[in-house]
Amino acid sequence: MIKFFRKIRQNLLMENKTGKYFKYAIGEILLVVIGILIALQINNWNENRKLSNKKQELIINLIDDFEENFNMLKSEIDYSEGLKIKMDAFFENGYSDNLKIPLDSLKTLSDAFFRPSTFFPLMTSYDAAKENGNLTLLKNKELSQEFTSFQRNLSTYNGLKEQNFNSFFNGSIWDLKKSIGTLDYIRGAKSIYSQKQLDVEQYTKLINTPLVLATLENQSTLNFNNLNALKRMKIISELILRHLKDFKK
Repeated sequence: MIKFFRKIRQNLLMENKTGKYFKYAIGEILLVVIGILIALQINNWNENRKLSNKKQELIINLIDDFEENFNMLKSEIDYSEGLKIKMDAFFENGYSDNLKIPLDSLKTLSDAFFRPSTFFPLMTSYDAAKENGNLTLLKNKELSQEFTSFQRNLSTYNGLKEQNFNSFFNGSIWDLKKSIGTLDYIRGAKSIYSQKQLDVEQYTKLINTPLVLATLENQSTLNFNNLNALKRMKIISELILRHLKDFKK
């Protein structure tokens, strides 16, 4: 094609048709420029299409992750609310003037103080997108704020979860275990560590000691704070999903 145009220009020069030569040269330049612009436009279109596909893939992956998180949060909230109900029932019955329920039932309720919630969110897609910079593809201020809020509440929850875990080995529960020998005395569980079962008088005396009462109140407070953090993350997850689904084609 280039040789063809060159031959035409050479013929025009040889025939001393200078005016036509310059007009033809200008037209040839314009054709080249138009060709370059079209090529750039096609390239931009391809790049935009790739970015759009990458954005949609990210949105789909984030939706999958946060739908799983939302379902896990609902489950953990139900579990933590169940713990709260049992803890409140324990305080109401265990510290009344007269025991209103069978001792075995009270011991069963006490187990709630030592069964904290354990929420482990699925953040694979978010963490990968944050690491490689793909989160910028979303270009939404509200969604960015919601991700930040979710992370902040998750950090709060993880701190409480770690505090709860550490209490079994280096905190109030550990001090309680060292003091009475085993938690089985409170929970009423039969094991090699608790060969005897406490009667009502012995049990009431045990749970009224300052160390036991302080430990149970601490566990109740931790569960209350855990529950609030879980509820906040559930609300934020719902907002994140709503925005992501609006972006989805």
